[in-house]
Amino acid sequence: MEKIRVYVNSVEPSTCEYVDMHSLEHPCSQAGDRAFEGLQYLPGKSSGFLSDEEMKAVNLVEQVSRENGLEFETVDLASSRFTVKMKFYLKGWKTPLITYKGAAIRGLPTREELQAFLHK
Repeated sequence: MEKIRVYVNSVEPSTCEYVDMHSLEHPCSQAGDRAFEGLQYLPGKSSGFLSDEEMKAVNLVEQVSRENGLEFETVDLASSRFTVKMKFYLKGWKTPLITYKGAAIRGLPTREELQAFLHK
């Protein structure tokens, strides 16, 4: 059975973007509540570094796959092989991208579009 694949591209932000400078000046034992103050702005789900559209695509595919008894897989381009990254670059694809049986949906589909895509 072929899997539904959802391609995403996670990003690892620098901690300098999320922690204020005053928190960094102190050893953790003395920083108190301020030590991780800037981390409250990170998204809470998964590794926390996917866009909202990518998270919605992953959740939608997961729900529809379970309803229809299909297998799915999330492929993160950040940790993929060079050939996969080059394929995306050369074809001009953007994430999220959903593939199944050689066909692809670019962007975030509605539930109805995804179900019609899977039953072709």
